[in-house]
Amino acid sequence: MSATALLTASLLAISASPAHAKPTGCAAWTSGYFVYSHCTGGTGTHAASAYGKHIRPEIGYVTYIGQPAAVGETASLTFPGTVYSYATVLYD
Repeated sequence: MSATALLTASLLAISASPAHAKPTGCAAWTSGYFVYSHCTGGTGTHAASAYGKHIRPEIGYVTYIGQPAAVGETASLTFPGTVYSYATVLYD
């Protein structure tokens, strides 16, 4: 085996890492001031996010992102105002 081939093989062995995929099968929903997110497949984490009008008028419109949760767990956040839209944020 040539020196170049040997070096290439050793670098590939060193740099190999497990595959990561963003969460899949995700859904987000809301109930009053609460926003939830749940993912059923993949790896990584996900979080619930919400956009809306804060209860304090001087603050105006804001986006909140909750704490990340693992696949199979439900992430949630409490939004202090009127929720206009909500979604799931995906992380590797």
